Amino acid sequence: MHRGKLYHRISVFLLTLLLIATTTSCGTAEDLLDKAGDALEGVKDAIDEGGGESDSDDENGAQTVSRPPRPTGTLATGQETPLTSETVAASGGSVTVSKPGDPLDGLEIQVPSGAYPVPKQFDVSSRPVDGHTFGEYFTPASPLISIDNAGEYSEEFMTVTIPVEVPQDHFAMAFYYDKESGSLEGIPFKSVNEDSITIVTRHFCDIIVSIINNTVLDDLMKSDIDSHFRPGIDDWQFTNRGSYIAKGGHCAGQCLTELWYFCEQPDGQDLTLNRRYDKNGVKPATPDLWQDDSYGYRLASTAQEDINWSSFENYFLSDMAGLNDELTFRAFAYSIQLTGEPQHVGIYSSAGGGHAMVCYRIYKNNLYIADPNYPGDTERRTEYSNGSFKPYNSGANAVEIAAGNGKAYETIGYFAKTAAVDWNKLATRWSEFKAGTIGNDRFPQYDIVLVDDQDKKEPLVDGYESEHKKLEIEVKAGFPVTWTIYRNGTKLDHDADWKYELEDGNNLIGVAVWGDVNNNPQARKWRYVDFQYFNVQYGEEECYGWVLDSIVEKEFFAIESDEFRPNLVFQASSDGWYSGSGRHVVPTLEGEVSVDFAESGSWTSPPDCIKPNVPVRIEMNCSSSYTTSEPIDWGVLGTFFIVSWNTGEHGRINHEMYTTDPPQESTMIAEFEFYEGSPGAYCPPIVVQCGTDAGWATYEYYYVWQD
Repeated sequence: MHRGKLYHRISVFLLTLLLIATTTSCGTAEDLLDKAGDALEGVKDAIDEGGGESDSDDENGAQTVSRPPRPTGTLATGQETPLTSETVAASGGSVTVSKPGDPLDGLEIQVPSGAYPVPKQFDVSSRPVDGHTFGEYFTPASPLISIDNAGEYSEEFMTVTIPVEVPQDHFAMAFYYDKESGSLEGIPFKSVNEDSITIVTRHFCDIIVSIINNTVLDDLMKSDIDSHFRPGIDDWQFTNRGSYIAKGGHCAGQCLTELWYFCEQPDGQDLTLNRRYDKNGVKPATPDLWQDDSYGYRLASTAQEDINWSSFENYFLSDMAGLNDELTFRAFAYSIQLTGEPQHVGIYSSAGGGHAMVCYRIYKNNLYIADPNYPGDTERRTEYSNGSFKPYNSGANAVEIAAGNGKAYETIGYFAKTAAVDWNKLATRWSEFKAGTIGNDRFPQYDIVLVDDQDKKEPLVDGYESEHKKLEIEVKAGFPVTWTIYRNGTKLDHDADWKYELEDGNNLIGVAVWGDVNNNPQARKWRYVDFQYFNVQYGEEECYGWVLDSIVEKEFFAIESDEFRPNLVFQASSDGWYSGSGRHVVPTLEGEVSVDFAESGSWTSPPDCIKPNVPVRIEMNCSSSYTTSEPIDWGVLGTFFIVSWNTGEHGRINHEMYTTDPPQESTMIAEFEFYEGSPGAYCPPIVVQCGTDAGWATYEYYYVWQD
């Protein structure tokens, strides 16, 4: 939260106290305190909205938020006891532990038909728990259970009935235990009674059941159970409107990718998701144009379609809809308390259909909800009252809600995390997201072309130079398609000839592609496919600011080869690249060892026109590798790469490597701003310095002010 807003909310609180004190004439002191307490709760909500100390550190508005560390711990366990080993056919079956006197006697795994395409072996064992470091709210009620079936996710839900003694007025819940990370993760359950709990899952690892006194858990819920996830910080910035492959919406995919990002922190600790990838992370941001967030949007849709939701929904509706609301409420609270992580929510309506959300906090009998139909909204709640949840109003997607087809969802389900969804698949999809290939295996292919007056078509490419003021742009595809054209972030209308007008200079042309999911000319239903940007140049661009005047090769030195350094080659160019290669001959007692090196780098050319007080961004890339004729630990080799301006370094990459080190690749952005100038004035040059084991060079880019 921005500190100014917080001060404003606290000021409102103090003013409220003053008004209460000066206007209340009939109330008791208790009334006054109650009213003041209500105002104070509002301030508490204001303080807690941010989920931690935060600062905006990204031009897109993404934040870095410092949060408390998530709970971790260890289990001290005794000797392993094998319990059973059985093979289940592809047609399904069960695995039962028959070991009289053992605490897990009667444990049963139910594997439905179609869960696996081939027979699966299940090895079940246990280890007694002698101690733990998970704190006072974790009380093991079972041994640590290991179920090994090669770790593959099933296509259908499996159940495991675990014998466990649940004392009266206690709540029991099963958790996955990851020894390496020291973390726990809640598992959905179908039923729980005084002598067993039946959990629902698609994969297995180490499992343990913990119990907690209901009164203790109630007190925790009153005091605030918080994962520190927050809408507007940790959710996606776009709204769930559905897409060509996720016709009914991608709520689950949107929630699951948010959860995955929050839990796995792929960009680094404390770097939040919301707006970090606005416009796919390219600056400047376009917060009012969600369509160009194509990587994130296609990621949410792809994750949605990676799941067999028909099977999942049917299971939850038929087998879990009747689960006691009190148990579900406690499951959310206990899992957030022990894991410190937000949880996946599945909700269902008697009118038909389901929806997915994220629960991130339990406070004052409310599940705090991040709803993908309302991104950034911190006011969404699911209220728990008198032993049941009140219906939650939302819809399959935002388009349906806008059309008046929202609905009340009466059934609230604890959906957890990896028990239902292949977590490793989400990691793979994230890699595709970062590579810009996300959705290519699911969304249909298309081509964006230019059409000339003779109806000849050519691909539209980035950097296209147009000789015409107007362009006809068309999307060609093997499915019914339409498109929307944007210029510099503003939607363009075509003229009577279906042509779009360009401005003088560079035009950032955006193309949003939509496909008809109905494939029906009489009832079109357009859904999102993709968005692409193209820089299109027309005419001469007038520059107000600093104009590139000259490029000076300040220094260029190539090291000469000799008997100990043969085959040295150093090359570099002000166009934005350098490379060095060669060999070092290392004398040894046994003879000679050769060390071959290859070092290279590149940088984006400084722009021809730099406007004052507008960030200049130069991308720097550097790679280094070494190979030896035989293993040897000899010396340090390296390359350096520096971008500086106005006496200050703004980007530096150093590779200082031993010959035993693996190859290195580095990328960074050098960023700085020029100041205002006066006609004819020069400013300090942008300086690029690059060096390898074969030579080095320095280039200076000089600018002159032009009104």
